[in-house]
Amino acid sequence: MKSFTHGMLFNFQEAAREMFARDINRKVNDYLAAYPQSLFGTIDLDSESIYVYGHLRQASFDEEADRCEFDYVAAEGEQGVESCSYEELLITHEAGFDIIEEEDGSPLYYDVLYVTFMDDATGKETTYFIADEKRVNQPLAYVGEYWRQVSEVARDIDFQMSGCSKVDLGKGPCGGGK
Repeated sequence: MKSFTHGMLFNFQEAAREMFARDINRKVNDYLAAYPQSLFGTIDLDSESIYVYGHLRQASFDEEADRCEFDYVAAEGEQGVESCSYEELLITHEAGFDIIEEEDGSPLYYDVLYVTFMDDATGKETTYFIADEKRVNQPLAYVGEYWRQVSEVARDIDFQMSGCSKVDLGKGPCGGGK
């Protein structure tokens, strides 16, 4: 069973957790249930580009079939599907911040999901984003800025390693005795 890292950044507090296909399925589909008008596309900081494919309708991550699919509706109403290999799923991220966008000055929590795949042959990464279109005035501005903040979070953690990855020098491996 392949696991991967999910890096999180909430109001500048970083965390990471191990994820499996069922976890990312639940996270993405819960987000879509809460925010059905979610934009879907790709972001690339190197080329400073954001491409919006349309509104995401459903996502599925299937390790057994080695397939990840994103079903979306383009602005013209056409149905589209982006498919990737589950084996190429590198890392996922979630970024959320309390922001003040309205004139009344009241804070609003806004979060964005990112799913990154890496082509093993070329080493090229493709990062997809999922962002609610309705809660803020300029969602793509947040998609870009949040990605700048969260893109490197948890990349140094590898849950694929066997055994413990944490060592407390005072307590020995995994917090046990010396």
